[in-house]
Parts: sequence; C-alpha cells; structure tokens
Amino acid sequence: MVTIKPKERLGRSLGFFETFAIGTGTMIGAGIFILPGIAISNAGPAAIISFILGGLISMVTAISLAELATGMPHAGGSYYFISRTMGAGFGAVIGLGSWLALLFKGSFALVGLADYFFVLFPIPILITAVVAGLLLLVINYYGSKNSATFQNFIVLFLLIILTVFIIKGFFILDNGKFTPFVPFGNSSIIATTGLIFISYLGIVELTAISEEVKEPSKNIPRALIASVGTVTLIYVGVMIVIAGTLTPEQLIFTNTPLVDVTVMIGSDIGKIMIIIAGLFATVSTANAAILSSSRFPFAMGRDKLMPEWFVDIHHRYDTPYRAILVTGIVMILLVLVFNVEQLARLGGTFNILIFVLINISVIILRYRSLEEYKPTFKDPFFPYTQIIGIVGSLILLPSMGTLPLVFTLGIVAFGGIWYKYYGADKAFPKYNLFDMLENNIHPVPVAADSKMKVLVPIANPEHELDLLQLADNIGDEIIGLNVIRIPNQTSLTAARDAFHANKNIMENILKEKFDDFPIIVGHKREYIIAFDHSVANSIIEQAEIENVDFIVIGWHEVNRLHPSMGNVANKVLALAKNNIVMLNGYFPKKIEKIIVAYNSKDNSRYGLILAKRLSKNTGAKIHILRVIKPNAEEEKKRKIRSELKQIIEDEKTQLISYEVKEHYSVESAILGSIGQDDLLIIGDSSQRFNISLLGMLPYNIAKRSNRPVLIVKGYKPLSREGISNVIMKKIMKIAHRKKEGQ
Repeated sequence: MVTIKPKERLGRSLGFFETFAIGTGTMIGAGIFILPGIAISNAGPAAIISFILGGLISMVTAISLAELATGMPHAGGSYYFISRTMGAGFGAVIGLGSWLALLFKGSFALVGLADYFFVLFPIPILITAVVAGLLLLVINYYGSKNSATFQNFIVLFLLIILTVFIIKGFFILDNGKFTPFVPFGNSSIIATTGLIFISYLGIVELTAISEEVKEPSKNIPRALIASVGTVTLIYVGVMIVIAGTLTPEQLIFTNTPLVDVTVMIGSDIGKIMIIIAGLFATVSTANAAILSSSRFPFAMGRDKLMPEWFVDIHHRYDTPYRAILVTGIVMILLVLVFNVEQLARLGGTFNILIFVLINISVIILRYRSLEEYKPTFKDPFFPYTQIIGIVGSLILLPSMGTLPLVFTLGIVAFGGIWYKYYGADKAFPKYNLFDMLENNIHPVPVAADSKMKVLVPIANPEHELDLLQLADNIGDEIIGLNVIRIPNQTSLTAARDAFHANKNIMENILKEKFDDFPIIVGHKREYIIAFDHSVANSIIEQAEIENVDFIVIGWHEVNRLHPSMGNVANKVLALAKNNIVMLNGYFPKKIEKIIVAYNSKDNSRYGLILAKRLSKNTGAKIHILRVIKPNAEEEKKRKIRSELKQIIEDEKTQLISYEVKEHYSVESAILGSIGQDDLLIIGDSSQRFNISLLGMLPYNIAKRSNRPVLIVKGYKPLSREGISNVIMKKIMKIAHRKKEGQ
C-alpha cells in the first residue's frame, strides 16, 4: 500500500474588512482619548499638524510593511522582518524592545482607563488602573473565547462614536481659538509628533497575522493603507474639534478632553457614549498589550533567543501563562512609576526606531537576495517611500526627551549583551547584517570541486618553493607573480624598458624556478612580471585583475604580522579583496594527516575545502578537530557532533574523521593534537573588526607550533580590512591624479 504524504496548509480566514478592522483596532485606542489635551498644551492648535505628520510617517511605513508582509508572511511581525534582514543580533534587540514598548502602551492605556472611569466614579486613578490591570491579567491567564468578534464590535462602535463626535463638534467650533496657531514655535510640532506617536504603535502588530489573510497581495496593502488613512482622518478631526472648542487653560487640567467637548455640545447621551467609548478603547488597548505579550517571546523562543520557560503553555488553559504573568505585573509596576506623558514617550520612542529599521529592511531586501523573500506586492514608489519614513522617524528621535532616549539606548545595549552571552551560538538566523549587505548569507561560495585560481607572489627562490607546492596542491590554475619594485623617482615605463634591455639575473632565476616547477597534470599556470612602486599594491592589484580565488603568502618570522603594518604581508592581509592562505613555516614534503581546526564559521569551512584538495593530491587523511568547553550545554554538544557526523557521511570516504575534544583552552587542545607528520589548517577569526590583522587564536597557535600551519582568511568587504581597502583605494586615486596634474 502506497503511503500518501499529507500536505499542510494554513487556513486563510481574514478578508479585507476583518484585516482592516484589526489594523484600525490596534491604533484607535487609548491615544486619541487621552493625548489631545496634552498635545495641544505642548504645541497649541499646531498639534493638529503633529497628528498629520505622525500619520504620514505611519503611512509610508505601512507601505513598507505591506511589501515585507507579502514577502515574508510569518508570525512575529516586525521582529521576524528585521531579524531575517539584519540577523539574530538585531532580532534580539527588536524583540525585546517591541515587547517593552507594548508594555508601556498597555500601562498608558490603564491610566487612560482610570481617567475615564473617574468621570463616572471618583475613585483614585492609581487604584482603578492597578485593579483593571489585575482583572485583565486574570482574564488572559485563564484564556478567553470569541475575543476577535468582540474586538471588531469595539472598532465599529468607536468609529461611529468618534465620527458623530467630529460632525457635532464642527458646529460649535470657535475659529478664534486657532490663533495663534503655532504659539510655541515650529520645534514644538516635531516634539509633539514624538509624544503622540504611541497612537500609531499598533500598525506593526497587524503584519503579525499576515499569514492568515486571504489574497494577501491585495488585502494586506489595502488594509494597511486604509487603516492608517482612516485612523489619521479620525485623529485629525478629533484634534480640530478639541483645539477649536477648549481653551488652553481647560486643556491643562483635563485628561478627558472628549468628555469636556460633549458637555459643551450639551448632549448627556453623547457624554455617556464618549465615556463608554473611552473605556472600551482603553480596555481594548490594555487587553491587546497583554494578549499580544506572548507574540514576541514565542517568536524569539523559536529562534533560541529566549528561554523556553518564558513561553511555556499552561497544561489546562492552553495559555502562555508565564509570559502573561510577567507582562501584566510589569505593566502594573510601570503605572506606579511613570505618569501618562512619560509612558507615551517611552512607548513611542522605541516604536520610532522600529519604523526606521522596517524601512531600511525594504531597501536592503530590494538590493540583496534572501531566498524566502518573495513579495507579491512591491512599493511602486521605492525608494522614496522608505527615505521619507527613515528621515521622518529620525527627525523625531531627538525631540523625545532624555529619559526615553536613555531607555531606548539601554534596551539596545541590553539586547546586544543578551544576544552575545545567551543567543549568539544557538540563535537563528546564523547570518548577520554584514553578511546580508555582502549578499553572502550562504557562507562558502567556493565548492570543493569547483575550479580554483591561485596567485603566488614570487620573490625568493628558497622560500617560494614551499608556496608553489602549496598553490599547486590547492589550485587548478596557478599564477606566479614577480613584482619588480621601482624607486618612486623612476617612472614605471622607463623601468620596464630598462628591464627588457638588461634583464636582472635574479628575475631570470625566479622565472626558471617557476617554469621548472613540477605541476600536477591538468593544472594551468601563468607567469606575470609587474612593475610597481609598491610590492603589496601590485599583489593586490594583480589579484583583482586576475579575479583569483586565493592569494598564497608566506609567514616565516613570528613577529612579522602582529600587529605592525610595515611589511608586504601585512598590507596584503589588510587591503586585499581576495581570500588569503598564509603558510607559517615550510610546506612539508610528506603529510600523513591534515588537521582542520573547525568551528562551523566561514573561515574554518574554507579551511575544510582546502584540506579536501590537499588530501586529494597528497593522499593525506583529514581529521576534523572541534574543541568545546566541558561545561557547554549537552544540546550544543549533541548538535556539534551531529554536524560533524553529517560532514563525514557526505564525503563517503575513509580518509576523513572527526573528534570533539572537551578542553577549557582551545589553543592547548589544538596544539596537543598536532603530530610529527601533520599539517594544521585553521581559519582566522570571523570577527569583522579585529584590531589586529589576525585573531589571537590562530596567531598564538602559529607562533607556538613546531609544525607548519595554514591560516585561512576569507575576504569580507564590511570589515576593518575591507573598509581600509576602500579608503586606501581612494587615497591612491587622489595621489595618482595629483601626480598626473604636476
């Protein structure tokens, strides 16, 4: 009987209106019922412009979100988009920051709820806010059914009530109250935009359910744009009514300005309806904060950036009870520590940073390839939309105040530290922002069976014999480079003519040595004589012209490469735009075993490829050595052994083996494994911005080893060396132009 493999599909149940209702509901909440009075007190009637600017920035970001949501329709929202575009390190920062921003928004809503409840029952604000927080915590802890239908009802109710409020309010406007329109200067408009930005915080949350939307290429962009447009119109309408009816003095002493306006309209029913709407809006916002509390921990837990304890599901209620408990308790504590304006600014500041990164993500993904990113909707105004979103958001940051900025920087720092010490070794995705910018998230572009082109600088007949042997064993095409250094006072053309007229004996010896050198059958070779004022510059330039895979250089003196920049090898290491293989010592005439110090990172993977090539041509066995600390987690040890076992199985040969050695000193463990007839291959540190040209581990091992060591250093454009290369190129071009102009 044939086994039929089932197909798994996610149900898409949300049409345009449902998606629009969710998007609108995440924004029409506590903000518009609490902040208008505070906003007008800070900027006067010009606070209307603040809401327009907030809507504009949110609109362009919504368009970016639409592209990301249709390109990567997964749960996790902003966390997922940013982590997949910029790596797990950014994901740790954004996940943590987004979660905290949600907490501040929930606390802000609890205070607003207490303010509107106070109109009906004069109970102290803090008591009401704390009690309401506890009730919502209990409700979410035990779980609730059919909350989506109730949420849609609230959204429809709020839209109707606020629309009626705006229409009736327009009939009692006093145009004189709009003068002066900007009483506190233009800077107050920007500062107030930052203050009210928490009102637009929810738009990012809509993308978290993008995988459940029908016809996402149509409905997601329409719902996002319609939600922001509708909410902005409502916000601006409410602001016009409040600014045109209440005096600055009245606004200073009220946290319920909509109630005060309905009193002026003279409608008791309207007053009750506005109070009910305010209560619904604030309850909805606070509840959504707790309800969504598991979203970021779940996404981060899936990527190994947060302990599983945090997202554990209750065996009876099927709720992420620990995440809910922590969220609810922290929200209540925030109510006791900060006032309503501080909560708004704290919640909005990190949201601004998220908007910046969302827009940057679209730009990166347009120019770089990510296999899973296949947007069915593309922003037709790219990149102008994203530029407006980035610049507009960044302009707001300085105006947020010292406390919110310090809070945001603190979260960034804490997230970075958390990632480094908790998630760096196990978090997903494995690539980072620099890998994405280099369009190299798949770490090893050179395959073991591909044709490899190698450049060998030839200067000394005795030392270069080792380099030629090495190059012949790892490359398919070997290019010998003889650089004739010319004094700066002599032109290169004149030096070349003099060379042809009277060839130097040493140059002939080098050429003959290359010609006579035994070459493996099938390998190609070429000999280049270059005339240059700088040997290092010539090596770098010829490697680029020939587009070689590796440059082979030698290191015969321990102190030559660390950390001085004064010799040829140092300059090649610092400025070459090619991968480099550096031989420390002499290439052995007989190799029994090749030891590859392996850590799964890029350079050790390159090292394994070179080991396979050497093994093929020398018959040496390959021994992969992985050193881990004895106190490492068992899960980590298991994964390491599984990876190495898979490498062995893929090779299907008896010439390759592996060993996992537990030792507190990686250096000592590697040195202790090297035998008399062994060659060690070790990848350089994968850290991009090392102060020294070589990482400390490969440098120390090469210095202490009494056997030959190959150090493999892959080229990374976005590194200290890569950036130095760009700078030096610019300097050399400028110097060359000046010289030509003389």
